[in-house]
Amino acid sequence: MVWSKNWERVLLLSRVLRDGELVCIVAEAGLGRYLSLCEEARRKPTYLPEDLKRKIIESCAKEVSDEKLIEAFRAVKPSLYPEGIPFRGNYYTYLGDGNLQLRSSWSEVKRDVYEVLEKGGERVYAFLRAIVELTEELLKKYEPRYCYLFGPDYESILRRMREILGRIEVPTPRDFAILKASGIYYKSGSRRYPGHSIPLEIIPAVKEALEEWRRFSGRLAREVASAKSSETAPREGSSSVESGEYRGGAT
Repeated sequence: MVWSKNWERVLLLSRVLRDGELVCIVAEAGLGRYLSLCEEARRKPTYLPEDLKRKIIESCAKEVSDEKLIEAFRAVKPSLYPEGIPFRGNYYTYLGDGNLQLRSSWSEVKRDVYEVLEKGGERVYAFLRAIVELTEELLKKYEPRYCYLFGPDYESILRRMREILGRIEVPTPRDFAILKASGIYYKSGSRRYPGHSIPLEIIPAVKEALEEWRRFSGRLAREVASAKSSETAPREGSSSVESGEYRGGAT
């Protein structure tokens, strides 16, 4: 998938929690054909058909300027799903309360990923990578709005973790607490069909951080092994006994 500002707008609007807020954003942004729907939404709760929501999101993503979008968010002050997690994209950052900014937050996301990996190591690495891979597969089948609401199931994640690590690892309660606090993970779905999710807008940043951490940790492991090998290798001119090596022979 090619990442673009238009695609990120689709993701941003797909996270708007309430249908009434969504339709009022596009109306406030200048798409007058949705003004009557917005007025109705201000009078009573509004629930839009999925096809109409998709059309509204795509229209706004293609037709509205950044300035108008910022003004619309400031006017409507929409809540996002999941609540409490800001939108941290490469083009847009939304901190809530109408505060939409034209800036990238991916460097912050990568920093947060590094921090959770420092605490959870390969187990958290495999968990995040599994969610990313499975979510990307879901995105090939479903709309972004659906993928925000319903993430991969736990059994699928554990199977993918085993494929990644070559062994069985299970995230601990501490892992989940750290991941949730970082804003890069949340529980999705329902009680009957629980899911585990990552905000779609941060996937490229998370993937890059995971790849960099894996390369660095692998290189570090090789450097440590090499250093230990050098420490135990015989010094030039030393005897075999001094070096800890005994080949036998007459005494």
